[in-house]
Amino acid sequence: MASTIEIPRENWALYFERLGRQAQTYPVRIEVENQDIGDQEMARRLPLVGIDLETKGSEVGDIEVTVGDADQNFMHHIDEPTRVFLMVDDSGNIDCIEIEDGAEGKTIIFFEKHPGLPATALLSSRVEDEQPAPGP
Repeated sequence: MASTIEIPRENWALYFERLGRQAQTYPVRIEVENQDIGDQEMARRLPLVGIDLETKGSEVGDIEVTVGDADQNFMHHIDEPTRVFLMVDDSGNIDCIEIEDGAEGKTIIFFEKHPGLPATALLSSRVEDEQPAPGP
């Protein structure tokens, strides 16, 4: 059964880092829903380069989604994100990521490659799993 999972704010940076490693080059579609501009498709079937949480400077806390290939690049900046949701399909794969922002808009990143990305692989690992194993 399809489900929606909220990614807690304190896990955003780690989640996006893991997702970037697993999903890099997956074709994505980016749509924006916003009161000012309405619903807009921003990019279609471009490979994911990464999703990054700004950790320094005046844009700390903002999210940047980068897609592209040798022919074209696109970066979408999300000001003041408030919530991040993972939409999981019936097979347990990521259907899309929905990012809500402070202006009551949302950015939706749809993953268009099949087979999809297993959602549980990115959610179930703990931070300790990222540490190198102790030496002999």
